[in-house]
Amino acid sequence: MIDTVTTLISFVIVIGIIVFFHEFGHFIAAKLSGVRVEVFSLGFPPKMLGRKYGETEYQLAWIPLGGYVKMTGMLDESFDDEFNPNDPKAFANKNFLRRAFIITAGVLMNMSLAFLIYASIIYIEGLGTIPDTSVSEVSAGSPAESAGIVPGDVIVAVAGQPVEEWSQLTDLVRASPNKPIPVSWQRGDSLLERIITPMAAPAFNFDTGERDTVGQLGVQGTLAMEPVALPTAVFYGAAQVVGVIELNVISIKLLITRKAGISDLSGPIGIAKMSGDRARSGLVSFISFIAFISIAIGFLNILPIPMLDGGHLAFMVIEAVIRRPIPVKAKEYMMKAGLAALLLLIIVVSYHDIVRVFFKG
Repeated sequence: MIDTVTTLISFVIVIGIIVFFHEFGHFIAAKLSGVRVEVFSLGFPPKMLGRKYGETEYQLAWIPLGGYVKMTGMLDESFDDEFNPNDPKAFANKNFLRRAFIITAGVLMNMSLAFLIYASIIYIEGLGTIPDTSVSEVSAGSPAESAGIVPGDVIVAVAGQPVEEWSQLTDLVRASPNKPIPVSWQRGDSLLERIITPMAAPAFNFDTGERDTVGQLGVQGTLAMEPVALPTAVFYGAAQVVGVIELNVISIKLLITRKAGISDLSGPIGIAKMSGDRARSGLVSFISFIAFISIAIGFLNILPIPMLDGGHLAFMVIEAVIRRPIPVKAKEYMMKAGLAALLLLIIVVSYHDIVRVFFKG
């Protein structure tokens, strides 16, 4: 029961923070561009509570899976296209650059949130490094445990090659799935050696863009945190954001080439479970997860799919190229089709989440 409550609360916090930053990006960009914001909502209808300040109603809604900013003169999920064509505060009456700024501001805020989280964690906690080949943990039932390796041992050679850095060790082991190799390790004054067969584990090869199989001993190195200066933290925070974006790009590529399927994706239920797991793992792990999901949601939103930010941006680009507006009815049909596709995707992904979480442990 406690785990369930933790999972639900963690999920609401994760989605709430990410949605707030995303919608606030649209909101502040609209305000800076002179566009009237009619509604700023956290959550989807029905409305839980709200209050109007100035020209904007701020509200909380019951379905905590997103949010929205309703602007005058913008065709959105409400499909309300009624506005005064002479209204200077209407979204449709702003130039291309201002509208593009408003549309992309939510995604930019998602990426900025992730960057601030990663850079702050690195600056406060330091950069994690594994300075040598000493073992800090051995997985139960692993080849390393079967061979007699215990925490505190120092691995000195793999497959006949001396190793002094953890990366050397992992490279040699990963290259030998299901292949017996000699492994030597130091324990006090004793040098021990066994023939060990690394277990095969699925992995992704970033060089080839293909699924791969690698070897694993089942050991973890001793992590050391090195303090870094603020500029270094900023650099590595930005690099982390770029790295997660690249992972999302690779995921889309795998889906398009059918090397991955819908069952490999995670929806609300999967994210909720991961939120709870990360919350139970500690504050740093939980906050890092918020950054990761913020990038994923931002990346999803910028895809050129009707109903998403990227879809609105695609409409604008097409209109700029053809030099005339796309008929409103055509936009509505495409947006409804996009909404139906997204809802279907959520249902299918949620089904796989349920199978994974409740029936496969």
